[in-house]
Amino acid sequence: MFTRSELSRLLSSAPSLGASIFLPTHVLGREVRQGPIRLKNLAAEACNQLVSAGLDQAEAEAFVEPATMLVDDYGFWQHQSQGLAVFLDGEQPRHFKVPIPLPERVAVGPGFHVMPLLPLLAADGAFLVLTITADKVALYAGSRFELAEDETADLPRSIGDLPGEPDYENPVQASPVARPNTGTINVSNAQVYGDSPADWSKIRRVEFVRRVATGLNDHVAANPVPVVVVADTELAGHFQKLSSLGPRLIGVVDVNPESLDPARLHEVTYAVVQPHLDERRNEALERFQALSGGGDPRAATAVEEVVRAAYAGRVDTLLLAEDRAVSGRYDQAVDRFAEGESFATAGGDLLEAAAVQTLQSGGDVHLTNQDEALSGHPCGAILRY
Repeated sequence: MFTRSELSRLLSSAPSLGASIFLPTHVLGREVRQGPIRLKNLAAEACNQLVSAGLDQAEAEAFVEPATMLVDDYGFWQHQSQGLAVFLDGEQPRHFKVPIPLPERVAVGPGFHVMPLLPLLAADGAFLVLTITADKVALYAGSRFELAEDETADLPRSIGDLPGEPDYENPVQASPVARPNTGTINVSNAQVYGDSPADWSKIRRVEFVRRVATGLNDHVAANPVPVVVVADTELAGHFQKLSSLGPRLIGVVDVNPESLDPARLHEVTYAVVQPHLDERRNEALERFQALSGGGDPRAATAVEEVVRAAYAGRVDTLLLAEDRAVSGRYDQAVDRFAEGESFATAGGDLLEAAAVQTLQSGGDVHLTNQDEALSGHPCGAILRY
């Protein structure tokens, strides 16, 4: 899944010349065969645009070769979702199979074009799901479309990852009365000095959940989205006591996650998170309208003002009208703002730039199809100051 972390990694490469290719794909049926044809045509279009950007024909063909190699990869096309995004920079190609239909589009220019993927990152659709059993810990990046396992967090994978003996052993010796133990008590020592099997097992489970909670706390600090936990009553209770997620932890599903297949796991967790996500979007719209109606300067609708504020890290919440684009480019280094259709071919979308900068500075982005919410403007922003 395309997540905020993937966005940051993608944009950190910041190529002076990049090609972004988007196309719809299909999971089943005869339509699956349309994917290779579409990608072949789009790769050819990207090649032509690269030549127009200054590369010679051989350089352009080498640039798009990672995409053309996918065309004949039969196995690749047998495992698709609803959309495919391919990013080329001449060195390290990247592709993402995403659960939303993407438009057929090619953009060649500085950096990468990511606007078609923003619905996956919108604040009314992104969340995390943590599943915990003694045998397996898994983290999923979620959207309103699907769950995809996220292996970027530093989490223990099972209780077996803890140091010490995995099974209780009856103590064979005890500390003499005249020589009390003064060292640090840990799980392995606790079993030696006489804890019962039940006590020892509980200590081990609590330490296991503590490590899971700590790892997830650190992960969410860099990826601030709502979290739903799925675990049995005991493990879920320990997690709630040990976690410092605060309001980011919006719900717990008290069930053994091993009993849920992926589709059912998404269904039950999205049912928990959806009211929260919808409420956040509606609250953002209401707050923006209240500030705008009162003439508060923290409500901005002019594209240039919003873009400059986003680059300065001043946008707390960005509201974007769905299916709107404003062609242009902002060069922060020289503080130069330009708007016009001449930027459209290279994928220069000012709304996309504002959204990316808002996400990278920890702000929220919401998409809305309510034209009246933004009074006909393509965007609206609630500024931090």
